[in-house]
Amino acid sequence: MKQVEERYEASKMAYRDIKNSIDTAKQEGRIEGRTEANIETAKRLLAMGLPTEQVAKATQLPLDMVQNLSY
Repeated sequence: MKQVEERYEASKMAYRDIKNSIDTAKQEGRIEGRTEANIETAKRLLAMGLPTEQVAKATQLPLDMVQNLSY
């Protein structure tokens, strides 16, 4: 009986580890997707002639990143 319980606990731990890895990957993917969308928005705003400071504020991207996009 003890072996069954130990295997069950080990299985639960493995499941939790896998689930945590998947959840972390999903979260990182969402962040990456939002950043890419903000970069595309920043490029369009810069093309419309908005100042880099306003673009950075509107997209919540760092100013230096927006400045690099404008070159």
